[in-house]
Amino acid sequence: MTVKYINETNYNKFNKNKAIIRDYYEGVYYCYLINTQGELLHEFEPNIWVNDIEDDNVIMASNKDFNEALFNSNGKQLTDFVYKQIYGGVEEGFFEVRNLNNKAGHLSMQGAEVIPCIYEDSRYFHEGIASMKLDDKWGCVDCNNNTIIPFIYEELGICYDNKICSKQENKWGVINKFNNKLIDFKFDDINLYINRDDGSFPAKLNDKWGIVDIYGETIYDFIYDDCEDLDEKGWFKFKKDDKWAIYSCKRNEFISDFIYEDVEYYSNGICLVQQNGKSDYVDEFNVPVSDFYYDSIKHFYRTNLIAIYKSGKCGLMNTNGKILIPPKYDDGIRHASENMLVMEDDKFNQYIMDIEENIVIPKKEYQRFHYGYSCGYIVSRLNDGYYDKKGQKLELKFNLRNGK
Repeated sequence: MTVKYINETNYNKFNKNKAIIRDYYEGVYYCYLINTQGELLHEFEPNIWVNDIEDDNVIMASNKDFNEALFNSNGKQLTDFVYKQIYGGVEEGFFEVRNLNNKAGHLSMQGAEVIPCIYEDSRYFHEGIASMKLDDKWGCVDCNNNTIIPFIYEELGICYDNKICSKQENKWGVINKFNNKLIDFKFDDINLYINRDDGSFPAKLNDKWGIVDIYGETIYDFIYDDCEDLDEKGWFKFKKDDKWAIYSCKRNEFISDFIYEDVEYYSNGICLVQQNGKSDYVDEFNVPVSDFYYDSIKHFYRTNLIAIYKSGKCGLMNTNGKILIPPKYDDGIRHASENMLVMEDDKFNQYIMDIEENIVIPKKEYQRFHYGYSCGYIVSRLNDGYYDKKGQKLELKFNLRNGK
């Protein structure tokens, strides 16, 4: 009996001017590392599944048994395949990992196991220490695995500005990295995990949320029904009487009243809100970008571009409220990056134009583009490969196993 394989090629986006191509051919995966000139930098061993390139130019890969290892951005293997999981994202030069016995530790970017995998759980490094769990208790170690805070806590957060939220006898308080108590263990919960700004932070008492200062003194009473973070810089949303308001820990004040049906996230200095069934973005002073004029609105992460929809038509504006393209297109904007727009019709067929409305790649049936532009290229899922901002395909300087 002859086995038939579905051969396919997967192109990952460029990062740091390098990208991964995965080629599945006759039952075997082949992965390639390339540059923006289409040149082959490294071909990995067969059946090694290579993930995206991390921002710190380190690559995570899996073998056929789904065990993971680290490679550098030139394809050199830094560790053996002895990890169950390597967490993406480097903090202070270290990766969180779990070995094949599900024990936690930390790897350096060079692949050295600086914190041995002997712990039950871990947090990432920040301000030189990492919270780790051992024998069902939490403590902190430094990058040489020296114990900085003893393993006596039920929970420990991450160190920010020499403050660590911690839990004892089912109550939360705050300590510093010298294990000195800063705030008594009296709260039901504390949201200090991602607050990178001094001043204040949310805390929970008797099933209600309030806001306390860095000494644990109450700034806003415990009267709020819910609290969620909006970003990693101290922006939160609070709920009262079924309405949401936005709070800034840096400014120690609410920047809005409790007027919103929803508040979704905060990025690039603006926050998505919903009021009276309409959506808009507001800035750090609660000034709306468009006075809730549009039927729906979508900000594209890490850009200053916002898709706007009015009466079934789509357009584009920037985060300052300047109209770049008035709402006139029947097709919507799927992605926006590097001043290039991926347009999509109601049958999910896509095409590309720039913000001057020049068509770069015409619409075709079943055409899809993935990720948006990165390092000047976008991935096509119809004519598989990379295309630049002029619509020209990047020619590879080597042959894939599929011969594509």
